[in-house]
Amino acid sequence: MKKKSVLVIDDHDGLRKILGRSLSKNYEVTTRANGVSALAWMHQGNIPDLIVLDMRMPGMSGIDFLSNLRSSGFFRDVAVVIVSADDNPQLVAQCNDLNIRQYIGKPFSPIQLHETIDSILLPNNHTTPSLAE
Repeated sequence: MKKKSVLVIDDHDGLRKILGRSLSKNYEVTTRANGVSALAWMHQGNIPDLIVLDMRMPGMSGIDFLSNLRSSGFFRDVAVVIVSADDNPQLVAQCNDLNIRQYIGKPFSPIQLHETIDSILLPNNHTTPSLAE
């Protein structure tokens, strides 16, 4: 059975690498440093099952990326989980209006992120992922 795919978009190199490594145990993971690069990758025919998205990024903010995603015929139904240090209630409400699945504040628990992703992509799987490496 083919692994579900996850796209991680975050401008922080270290976090992107950590998330990529830990999520790759259960998922096919692609990482991008910004929304422009992520959209370019997606427009090459790549449609992930889920996107982990940071809100504060240079070039294209997370909310701009999310708005672009939701206005697209090809990508509007891709599940999105926000992982961001910006917990402004207006921003969270705006993200919810754009049909995100979960908004997780930074700092966050990797276990919480894994459980959230698993509940979206593997709803019948009730096991906790191993984070040891």
